[in-house]
Amino acid sequence: MNTTRLVLDNSYHLFIPRSENCIKLKNHPNNTFLLYFGLPNSPITTIDNVADTVISKSKSEFESDSNKMTLSDVFSILDALPFEEFQSELFLQICEDYFSLVAKFCKFNSPIFTPLKTDVNGNINKLRRKMSENLINFQTLYAMIHDEIESQTTNTKNSATDALLWLKRTFEFLSNFLYEFGMGDKTLADAVSRGYEQSLRKYHGILARSVFSFALRAVPSNEEFIRSLAIDQNDASKNLFEQQLRKEILAHASSMSSVLQKITMFYFKHGLESTVIVT
Repeated sequence: MNTTRLVLDNSYHLFIPRSENCIKLKNHPNNTFLLYFGLPNSPITTIDNVADTVISKSKSEFESDSNKMTLSDVFSILDALPFEEFQSELFLQICEDYFSLVAKFCKFNSPIFTPLKTDVNGNINKLRRKMSENLINFQTLYAMIHDEIESQTTNTKNSATDALLWLKRTFEFLSNFLYEFGMGDKTLADAVSRGYEQSLRKYHGILARSVFSFALRAVPSNEEFIRSLAIDQNDASKNLFEQQLRKEILAHASSMSSVLQKITMFYFKHGLESTVIVT
């Protein structure tokens, strides 16, 4: 069986290629499902040892073949590390690419979600600007935030501390809504709404809450969302596909939540959490 193994390249890209042939569900050999969500150790990305051939492609071929890209649970890489060892650029690249792909599938690229996308990109850019001040010393998120703690600049405008705080909150929203949807008892719109209530809502004023409430109208139905995650549309209507999808979404949410919790614990320890409400 010709296939492409799901691996991260040296630059930790999240968009990982798949082959022309289906990847077999190891525990269900009669089914051949393909998902955009792929976990390194899940049945959907486990390849039988019999007659496996690794196909090599150039980076340009991967980039041009955008319809064959999948999203790996790369937050699990960070989950194995303490916050003090989170590499700055790796973390930001993961956030940037992960949000971009989830936004595509959930229609967060709709104009009504522009403020959310702008906020994510803006905070990533602020953190990269901080990195550029000292590329050698600021290789970790800890180093950047610790520098602002020492210089007492954590509360200054456009600080890295504030940027990471809001980036964390946005991904807490993503983690919560993925978890709620993965549980299988809510529509996608309900899961997004619940995820928002558990995260960003407490920091938003009336205007921001109203904008988000209106934006929920752009969220696709469960059926549309599930179809968008199936590379082979014939798989989308199969119960086993949806079960595997929800299982993998829960694993993504778990890894993401664990990583974010490590940042939260550091912020609480140093009194960096803020309850300021934005309009």
